[in-house]
Amino acid sequence: MSITPNSESSSNANDRERWLAIQTNFAKVSKAFNAAGLVIGSTANTKVKIANTVYYFTSTGALAKKTTAEVAIAGKVANAAFNCWLLSMDDAGTVTATLGTAGATLATMVIPEVPTGSISLGIVVVNPTGTGDFTGGTTPLGDATVVPNAVYIDTYDPTFYQLETIS
Repeated sequence: MSITPNSESSSNANDRERWLAIQTNFAKVSKAFNAAGLVIGSTANTKVKIANTVYYFTSTGALAKKTTAEVAIAGKVANAAFNCWLLSMDDAGTVTATLGTAGATLATMVIPEVPTGSISLGIVVVNPTGTGDFTGGTTPLGDATVVPNAVYIDTYDPTFYQLETIS
């Protein structure tokens, strides 16, 4: 799917101008059109799976999509601490998992900033309450001994977009 301001599929110059304005505004906000559907990895339970195909505008205004993928996370969360990974995606569709700053409580945990030129897909919060620390990439996200208590949060906001009707 592609939306271009010079699309010949629209015979009306006003329609093309409206599409260009919508496309330009979406590109400026760097957000996805739909939720990533973050879940525990299915082929590797040490990874986070993007279960949905994600549609988004790149910084150049092109409509793009990222199909499902499993993303490795790295870093350690100490037992009883709270920490998170921010999953973000750049224009090329490369997904990065950035470790936040641990806190003794959920309220004191710090979520990392979205890298420049990327969109936020979601956050995975981990609070191990079992017998040891959680080590990203090694400890399974559903481990019964470490008990990571992983919570998957899609950062997509469906109330964000308000499209005008083109008549």
